[in-house]
Amino acid sequence: MNAAPEKSSPPRSAANRPQLGRASAAVPAPAVTLRAGTAAMAAMGASLVGLGLARFAFAPVQPALVAAGWFSKGAAAFLAAANLLGYLGGALYAVKAARHISAPALLRGMMLLVSLSFLTCASPSLPFAWFFFWRIISGIAGGMIIVLAAPTVLACVERHQRGALSQRSLFGLSLGIVCAGSLVPLLLHHGLSTVWIGLGLLSLATTALTWRLWPPASIQQAIEPHKAPRGTHLFCIQYALVALGVVPHMVFLFDYLERSLKLGVTVGAHFYLIYAAGALIGPFVLGHLSDRMGIRRTLRCAIPIQFAAVALLLTGTSLIALTASCFLAGLCMPGIISTFLARSQEIANGDPLLHKSVWSKATMFFALAQAVEAYGAAHLIHRTDSAYVLVFIFAAAAMAIAFAIDFIPQKSSPNS
Repeated sequence: MNAAPEKSSPPRSAANRPQLGRASAAVPAPAVTLRAGTAAMAAMGASLVGLGLARFAFAPVQPALVAAGWFSKGAAAFLAAANLLGYLGGALYAVKAARHISAPALLRGMMLLVSLSFLTCASPSLPFAWFFFWRIISGIAGGMIIVLAAPTVLACVERHQRGALSQRSLFGLSLGIVCAGSLVPLLLHHGLSTVWIGLGLLSLATTALTWRLWPPASIQQAIEPHKAPRGTHLFCIQYALVALGVVPHMVFLFDYLERSLKLGVTVGAHFYLIYAAGALIGPFVLGHLSDRMGIRRTLRCAIPIQFAAVALLLTGTSLIALTASCFLAGLCMPGIISTFLARSQEIANGDPLLHKSVWSKATMFFALAQAVEAYGAAHLIHRTDSAYVLVFIFAAAAMAIAFAIDFIPQKSSPNS
């Protein structure tokens, strides 16, 4: 009855779960290590489709929908909000769904759904409810992808590889920002239908290219995680505060530059490309710092940088201040999320399933804070001319509190 299981039998207890730096019964360590790079490419493709394209590429599409007469300004804003609402739902349901469907299969399905959400919205004759439904679906898919994709990859790698690999896994966000500032404006010259079809085909191509790159489902065992490790709740609060700090650039940058500062569409697009340039190098910079000085110390550098990016918007409207603000915000936007991802794995002590649970809860906090601030800020912007100043002050204060929280003693991580 109590005899030790044979070596070939699958793990059945928490002590036998696959751990970083140890071969699992299902997949030997060398195979896992060899798959790490290709698996990271799969996660990068998923983040490009589910977040980079579904959310960031919609930013220049939103005003175009109004200008082309497809929808009113209010209806277009609701379409943007629909993605945020779906994102929150996807983050809430991701871990539960992964208990019934393997993570690789679920991720492939979510990428296909995002592709369909673009392709099915290419006609202006379709009703608003149709567009709203598919924007909700794309948000749900994005929420599930952000919860499941990177943890599925990080479960395959050694502890010392987490920093760089977590940054690579979410590099699709950076590519999505680049597409929003370059590819989408080019497609808009050929009409909105071309934009929807082009984004759909790009999503389908990315899905096909990454289809076979995901690690085997057997790497992660279907064991129910126990209670959240110590430090999870404080970590989630800190991540939610960071969400409040990144919203001004992520959601309102175009509107602030074009409507409030009246710089025009062309100048606004140039600043967005500066934001994209920062987003392209940010993951590599923060990934390198994470591997050299530790994940938590890297966060203590990244959070003040994001604080400075928001604070610069309060110092005036000079081109130097705006350029520095956009570049620093881009430097942090994808990179700081990836660093929090790696930090969540530290809190879970490398347990793949527990990591999914921690990261799912953190993503839920992030999505909720982001949606609340975005809706509140939109309401203020329509009521008062000083709304942006209030939004920037609020975001800067949130980043300052997030930085202070990181110095509260925690015992959940070896690298604290």
